[in-house]
Amino acid sequence: MGAAVYGVNPTSTIDLLKERARCLKQGQEAADGRKVGLIVEGGAMRGVISCSALMGLEELGMTDVFDEVYGASAGAVNAAYFLAGQAGYATTIYYQKVNNTRFIGRPWRRPIVNIDDVFDSIIAGDRPLRIEKVLASRSRLFITIADASTGEAFLGLAQSNEVPLLTLLKATTAMPLLYNGKISVNGRDCFDGGLINPLAIPEAIQSGCTDLLVLLTRPASFRECSPSRFEQQIFDLRCARGNAQLMGAYRSTYMRANTIRDIALGRQPVPAGLNIATLCPEDTDPRIERMTRSTVLLKAAAVASAKRTLEAFGHPVEEFVEVLRPYPAVGRDDYSPADDVREEYEITSWSSALPPHY
Repeated sequence: MGAAVYGVNPTSTIDLLKERARCLKQGQEAADGRKVGLIVEGGAMRGVISCSALMGLEELGMTDVFDEVYGASAGAVNAAYFLAGQAGYATTIYYQKVNNTRFIGRPWRRPIVNIDDVFDSIIAGDRPLRIEKVLASRSRLFITIADASTGEAFLGLAQSNEVPLLTLLKATTAMPLLYNGKISVNGRDCFDGGLINPLAIPEAIQSGCTDLLVLLTRPASFRECSPSRFEQQIFDLRCARGNAQLMGAYRSTYMRANTIRDIALGRQPVPAGLNIATLCPEDTDPRIERMTRSTVLLKAAAVASAKRTLEAFGHPVEEFVEVLRPYPAVGRDDYSPADDVREEYEITSWSSALPPHY
């Protein structure tokens, strides 16, 4: 493997995924006896990193190789687009659609991040998510959401049909200090699950996953810090409002995040028989923060992440190119590219030394 892959026996997971992709391409059902999970980290605009990694997996023919997929915040939105076969289509959202003051406002504006507009004009508008494809996927999609009263994180199953998929996705992206709103899920006021549980690795293990592919949006060297006194005061003023239980969850979340990150990176013991392969940015990659708007930085980070993913699976990349690729309109499975040229969107693609599909 050309790229650095962290975790526990990561080569085993990489090889398993390659074999599953090969079987699917030949119309065969994989009979490996394993249960494979995909964990997708978010982090607002850092989501461009995990989304472009999913674009690499999509190009490798791995859209249907996972039994379960877990995502929080932007990672959940990325995962939904991936299961719909739209990861490349979604990556452009970060550097073509939302990196402007319409969606990411100044610190004095409320809300700072306009989640309502993102969903109304992009996810259900200019870059429509094919919801029916997600719901029909063989992979169960679990979306991490946080209860705004208790600070407890829980998982919403996209295919349950009890709560609309877009409601679950909006809840997991409702960042308390940036969106400053709550989304009702089964009568519970909820916000961004990534704040409390950014990586649902323990939940995937408890579900019986034997192999995990983890897509991180921060380098292996990153360590979460405890919220500063000022951050705690702001969170209490805007979110907790004297709720001691919620404040306690907010203050301690960094410890859980670091522990789970250590599991993903192979620094903590795991149950016998569990394999983990983790891909994450290098310290030398373009640095992307939650509110980064630079098109140059976002696109460079996307290219680096997609290259790393392809290289991890044994496909060195010669160069990236920009191409126009048609994508069918929502609800149309009989679409032909000749039907409507207005449905073509620019996405990032590449030329490789090896054919990417197994």
